[in-house]
Amino acid sequence: MLARSAALLVLLTGSAVAQDYNRADLVRGLCHKDGCDEFQVLRVEPMLTGTTGVLKRTQVKTFHASHSGRAEREAEAGYVYCSPTKPAVMAQGTSRTAAFMLAPFATEDSSETIRKNANFVAMYFAICHGPDVARQAVRDLRGTASSLGYRVAATGSRMVELKAPEDIVDRAPPPVAQAPRTAPPNAPAAPLRREAAPGPALLPPGEIPED
Repeated sequence: MLARSAALLVLLTGSAVAQDYNRADLVRGLCHKDGCDEFQVLRVEPMLTGTTGVLKRTQVKTFHASHSGRAEREAEAGYVYCSPTKPAVMAQGTSRTAAFMLAPFATEDSSETIRKNANFVAMYFAICHGPDVARQAVRDLRGTASSLGYRVAATGSRMVELKAPEDIVDRAPPPVAQAPRTAPPNAPAAPLRREAAPGPALLPPGEIPED
């Protein structure tokens, strides 16, 4: 996996979930021994709509909060596929895209895996549904996803590689061209249309016939 893609995704991992949110515009997910990773959504731009969701280009600024204060980090660009059936957070490299596929109703993920994935969850729901929903999802992913109508069939979260972010979008099949309808060879010919004779009823509005 490309170093840049991995760096952004690794930034979203940690060791413990923090529940103390000090700023309304920041979402805090996992914490390390030396502090907590936080992020702020700067920009969300819809790119492409598919049959199962909407691909959005994002810009997110990250912070590191500790007892020493809050250190600002460089803003990062990425992508999110807002979808009730295949939600994903993506980071694009030079030739590949790393996509983390969320599984809100996972039965194969261990409690440790779910805990470590909390920042992916927070990032996705903050972009697709807002910071308040993201905080709820970190605490109760299954309940939050269920209340929003998610129907993800995957039994476990996973990381996949794509050639481009657009590859995750399900496209509608092109419409099938309909052949022109032709009359059967023995069908009777359509009767000729008779033109109405000129009369008062056919005169343009405002013209009154003379007596």
